[in-house]
Amino acid sequence: MEGCSLGHILSNFLEMITHEVEGAENSSPILDSLVGIYRNISFSDPLSPYVYRFELDDESTSHAIKTFKQSLECQGVGGMARLNSPITYLLDELICNIQQHANTDHGYAYVGFDKSSNFIEIVIADCGITIYGSYAFAQKYIELIGNSDALALNLARNGYSTKNLPDAENRGYGISSNIQMVVEGLHGEFAVLSGNALLVQLENMKKILSLPKEIDFKGTMVIVRFPASIPDDFNLYNYTN
Repeated sequence: MEGCSLGHILSNFLEMITHEVEGAENSSPILDSLVGIYRNISFSDPLSPYVYRFELDDESTSHAIKTFKQSLECQGVGGMARLNSPITYLLDELICNIQQHANTDHGYAYVGFDKSSNFIEIVIADCGITIYGSYAFAQKYIELIGNSDALALNLARNGYSTKNLPDAENRGYGISSNIQMVVEGLHGEFAVLSGNALLVQLENMKKILSLPKEIDFKGTMVIVRFPASIPDDFNLYNYTN
């Protein structure tokens, strides 16, 4: 797995972030928003249900996205006809980010449905060069990010691309538009772990934290959680321009 064990990283992450939160009351919403997602994920166990490794060529990623959506149906998610477009767009964007930025040939995904809360939970992860590493590799915005994973993550959230093409400058990592769609459009939760930086955005909170040095994820992990019932006024095209 290219030098990292996602299962080991998740275990260490939960232990460390729980310890940090115990001494920081204003951080408790971060823990609350993440624990529910992590509790059922074991990337290190090949028999773990709803966990997938996927390759990054176009044919493989197209098959992976189809498989992920079928998995949600099998887990009991209703109304997939209405969910199809936003989920397809979200998965395509997040996987495309790995293809373009991570310098790796495969990724990992967890796709789950929490029936008790009626929430869809999606994790897309890679063991690539991190968001900071992508900026450093492209030699872009180095003067703005220094050696900080958190500053690099903030640039990605605000749509700063590593691409040199003018029409790519506003596309960024897809993080910006995906956050808006998930949090504002679907009333969900969005988190990114990259290096030792953590972004968490909810409807009533957004934070980017520099985590303890013991937490240094050699890759990027995007965690998304949103209700399976899409609001009547949701319009995907509000988040794709």
